[in-house]
Amino acid sequence: MACKLHRVRYYNPKPEPINCVSFNKTNKTLAVARSDASIEIWDLNYAPYLIKHIPGAENASVEALGWVNNRLLSTGLGGALLEWDVNTLSIKNTVILTGYAAWCLDVDPNNTLVAVGTEQGYINLYSVEYDDIVYKKLFDKQEGRIMCCKFDKTGKVLVTGSINTIRVWNVETGHATCRISVSRRGNEMIVWCLAVLSDNVVVSGDSQGRLTFWDSVLGEQIESYTTHKSNILSIVVSDDEKNLYCSGVDPVIMNFVKVSKGSGKITGAQWVKNVQRNIHEHQVRALILNGDKLVSVGADGYLTLSSYPPKWVMRIPPMIPTVRSAVCGNNKLLLLRYSNHLEVWKLGAYGTNKNGNVMIADVQSQQNDDKENDNTQLEQDTVILDYKKGNKSSGTQKLKITDKPLKLISVKTKKNKQIVSCALSPDGQFIAYSTDSDVRILKLDTEDEGNISLTKVLISGLSSMCDRMVFSEDSQTLLVHSRGEIKALHVDAQAGATVIQTISTDKYLKSKTALHLHVSKKTPSNNTYVVMSDTEGVVVVWSRSHKKFEHHVTLPKYRCVPAALTVDTHNETLIIAYVDQKLIEYDLLNKKLSECGGEALPAQWVARRNAVASVSVHPGSDALVFQDETSLWIMNKKPTNTNEEPSAKKKFNKNDHSMNLKIIPIKYLAGFHWIGDDEAVTLEILPENIVSQLPPAFVTKRHNMG
Repeated sequence: MACKLHRVRYYNPKPEPINCVSFNKTNKTLAVARSDASIEIWDLNYAPYLIKHIPGAENASVEALGWVNNRLLSTGLGGALLEWDVNTLSIKNTVILTGYAAWCLDVDPNNTLVAVGTEQGYINLYSVEYDDIVYKKLFDKQEGRIMCCKFDKTGKVLVTGSINTIRVWNVETGHATCRISVSRRGNEMIVWCLAVLSDNVVVSGDSQGRLTFWDSVLGEQIESYTTHKSNILSIVVSDDEKNLYCSGVDPVIMNFVKVSKGSGKITGAQWVKNVQRNIHEHQVRALILNGDKLVSVGADGYLTLSSYPPKWVMRIPPMIPTVRSAVCGNNKLLLLRYSNHLEVWKLGAYGTNKNGNVMIADVQSQQNDDKENDNTQLEQDTVILDYKKGNKSSGTQKLKITDKPLKLISVKTKKNKQIVSCALSPDGQFIAYSTDSDVRILKLDTEDEGNISLTKVLISGLSSMCDRMVFSEDSQTLLVHSRGEIKALHVDAQAGATVIQTISTDKYLKSKTALHLHVSKKTPSNNTYVVMSDTEGVVVVWSRSHKKFEHHVTLPKYRCVPAALTVDTHNETLIIAYVDQKLIEYDLLNKKLSECGGEALPAQWVARRNAVASVSVHPGSDALVFQDETSLWIMNKKPTNTNEEPSAKKKFNKNDHSMNLKIIPIKYLAGFHWIGDDEAVTLEILPENIVSQLPPAFVTKRHNMG
């Protein structure tokens, strides 16, 4: 079935560079701090998936992160050590540091001590046992700021790096046992990063691009390599200490391997260069190893995963956390979420002839558009997409545009606070959004496009942050989740918004943070379903047939969290895509579970590396539409037969069900919405638009070429 598709390309949020990361090896969660002081928590057990987001504050900074079991700590230029409640996404504990701004922290292997290095040369040591942070001692003050610190594997030795100097400290006494000078010929050298090996070898990366191995007992240099053209900012060593990776301002990732040397009774080991990976163009600020996969992050804001051999690279672009957008189908309105403001756009319109059929742009016009570079257009509005043809280029036709997209209004948050969640009512009358301190509902009047107005709607009974919000089909009810409670608000432009029902989720869910909140349209059985999933992977359904929502069912817990979910209103089923690519379909009427597609899931789907970002039911056929960052996947729910003759170069396999799956590559895809039975919107962020907002890339000559 053909579909008219609005390809929106005017959504260009600023990519935020990544400052630092910390990896929890126990549950394989990665904490990521960006330059806007926001913190993201990613689940790396299966496909990488963002499960929690803590909004940043204006003029705040996060320079270092650390996990103490499942407790998250951070520090920065504010001069405090913070503990975050990852359940409520708020600050749990604050400890003021000695030495003002902090640049680094490290947690000992026993998860009992935290060391923080500061601007004025103080090392603050804290005990973090028994779910508390208790001051323990200050180490001897040193001259100059402390740029990095690292415990050894026993937790009894701490190594710090600063300008021209590496110091080895006895944690028990707080005194330095060894001082290593790293300056050369009187030139200032900054030690940016450290690693401590089990054989008392300290590895340092410095501002001259040198990777150096030191004897931490004698203070002598063992070996040194000039691996980069500029500062080395990060070092990571594998658990078996056989592989080492380093990178920095010069974004080449260099791999060293440990090899045995010598023969007979005299044997030893030496680190030698192995391979290098050129997968970044901007500085790399942190490296993490998750099994055989290397995670590298930095100034480009991408979360990059790679492995070798075989060569494999996966890049997750910097995007605003979901939900990023919402639509009003009748009025063709599009709500776009940015870090601290919202925009409402009127979608472009296509021409129709006297018979009501869409008008195709003439061939000459299409050729001219191609010559002028399609990617510069705000919106390719609209194309006809026939997904059954399988090939995006051969299955599309450009339509004749009569009205270009128009930005109607922009809404900024109070005090430039970051937006946590937002929603647009289906009738286009109300905009709702939440920051970390307040919730707002605005009445939007777009009848006169020359005089757009916004009116504040008074809210009663709701004050705290809402991490998810969604309007009902009739736009009269707003459902929000706030710290363990789902609240239903009746919304009226004159009377305001009032809480009419509060549902405590503590009885059903394990976490106070919502991952998904979905409200269905009214079903044939006159039910409206509310589906919520928390960050522990529990999925609960409530239903309303009369006035109030009542608990309907709690689904069996699966091994991983849901990546996306939706309700098929016609069939009254709940469809869930998990981060390990499993699909299930749950019969809400009979409370019966089944795997979606059963054994007929195509091999291409099972082999996916990306987690699904959204799933929707195709309104015009018995198919599901899945969206991730790089493509749309249209999957027929029932296997189909084809009489097409197999290609001579391709052997026909009777067990191949790939004809039930069509893949449409779009890079990068930030959102997908249906606005009619045969009309949809894709929200695209072009890679070149991300690059254009980044600082200049590090340039180096290769093969004697400029």
